[in-house]
Amino acid sequence: MGRGDGGAELFEEMARDWWAEDSPAAPLRALNQPRFAFFDRYVDGGWAGRRVLDVGCGGGFTTEYLASRGAVASGVDVSPALVRAARKHAAESGLDIRYAVGAGERLPFADGSFSVVTCLDVLEHVPGPGEVVCEIRRVLAPGGVFLFDTINRTWRSRLIMIWGLEHVLRVIPRGTHDWNDFITPAEATGYLGAAGLTPLGRMAGLFVVGRRPDGSFRTRLSRDLSCTYLGAARR
Repeated sequence: MGRGDGGAELFEEMARDWWAEDSPAAPLRALNQPRFAFFDRYVDGGWAGRRVLDVGCGGGFTTEYLASRGAVASGVDVSPALVRAARKHAAESGLDIRYAVGAGERLPFADGSFSVVTCLDVLEHVPGPGEVVCEIRRVLAPGGVFLFDTINRTWRSRLIMIWGLEHVLRVIPRGTHDWNDFITPAEATGYLGAAGLTPLGRMAGLFVVGRRPDGSFRTRLSRDLSCTYLGAARR
């Protein structure tokens, strides 16, 4: 497998049951709280009324979380099946969310359309992460904030994300990740700089430390960036 091959087909297969309690994607919902415990500090004045784009939105877990916090939320994903699932659930939940089908390298939005863009668990799955970051910069308004997480390319990430979560615990499907596509913090910082984005603060690690009785992940934030890590940057 090569850059961007891992995960896309698997997510497509999960689209029909994305929001089901027993969906393989269900544990991902619990990641919103710890992620935004980190991200909130970079969104001055809170989320209410913010024009926010969720890039690689999947079936809409994070997009709906943003809308529930008062953001004017939009989501985009390369998978038509996932976008259909996201639209269906938003309609059933009474949420006014704008969804579109599109690749991160060619976002179907005008320049400067959003004050915040999120891109979570995505950059390690796309063919051109640097191109995606440049497109995100394009759709950010001046002074806008980019919030992301991705996975570091280390022995620890191979052990935890692939051997542990995929092969031993089997909490995510095998083949979701390709270790060769993981992105070091130095590489991520390089993508930000090449796109004209300025990093904000210190990156943070996000570790899965167990599972709750409902199957969702238990996590903690850390200064250790050797596995999943989060970051922020400003246009």
